[in-house]
Amino acid sequence: MKIAFLDSGIGGLSIVARIFARKGGEFLYYADNDHMPYGAMTADVLCRHISKVVEKLVACGASVVTLACNTATAVCVDVLRKEFPSVYFVGTEPAVKPALCFGGDVLVLATPLTLAQPRFSRLLKSDSGKAFYTPDCSDLAYLVERDFPDLTKAQKTLDAIIAPYLGKDVGSVVIGCTHYSFLQSYIEKRYGFNVVSGAGGVVRQLIKTAPEECFSGERLLVIHSGLENKQKLLEERARFICGVETAPF
Repeated sequence: MKIAFLDSGIGGLSIVARIFARKGGEFLYYADNDHMPYGAMTADVLCRHISKVVEKLVACGASVVTLACNTATAVCVDVLRKEFPSVYFVGTEPAVKPALCFGGDVLVLATPLTLAQPRFSRLLKSDSGKAFYTPDCSDLAYLVERDFPDLTKAQKTLDAIIAPYLGKDVGSVVIGCTHYSFLQSYIEKRYGFNVVSGAGGVVRQLIKTAPEECFSGERLLVIHSGLENKQKLLEERARFICGVETAPF
């Protein structure tokens, strides 16, 4: 039995790093570079594609599949749970509710496809009286993926995204895409906002529900859907982010 993680690139490694910090394990990580970013796909196309990826992960021994991507969760998780009833799925969602604990309004950084889903709309329904701002972050995940770990261009793009809201009563920022997690410390230091993400909740859910046998060892098996010569780069990035031994699967 293994826990698998699925994202369109390196974003989900921010979640994997957290679980390695709490527990051991031999995990599978699928970086779907050839279809990055998921936010550019239509919902129907994305669901069909993710279903095929899940089939591959299950064939590799995954009994728990973590959608380490807010967009894939918002669009596909309900469909996948019906299609694969024997697989336990853990999704990643924008941590809107924790953001309500802070004063001021809430700035949500997420892909347009995530923002358009009913699952996200339900998260915004509260009696808090807060305003929720949802700017267009279309290019941000791509820049993080392309340039990591040099995030200079991504930071400049992020500055332009945040700039229109600096005069408003923003008290917290929600990270609604796992790629944006690599910009969290930058947001906190530059703007002083309280920043929340769903990563901690994903880790807690995995530890609570996955069989204990899933947490033996300390190795990350990684693979990607892009060109073969990108595999080594993915392994290097995974070692850098997670601090563990990596190998292809």
